[in-house]
Amino acid sequence: MTADDRTALALAAMRITKGNPSAEDVAALAVLLASRIRLRHETQAQAPQAEAKVEKLPLRPRPSFIAPGAWAS
Repeated sequence: MTADDRTALALAAMRITKGNPSAEDVAALAVLLASRIRLRHETQAQAPQAEAKVEKLPLRPRPSFIAPGAWAS
């Protein structure tokens, strides 16, 4: 994010939070945020994705005796 983007974002957010924003203020902030999200998505799409490693939990040993009605407790 460049300094100009940060300044524009800060000014737009300040104008919106300070009072009664106009539709243009809200639209400008939406466009700026959408462009930042798009840039982030494009940079993440270009980066190689590491494959997820799935680890299974160890199996619990079955008890040798299960009391009748134990499912209810």
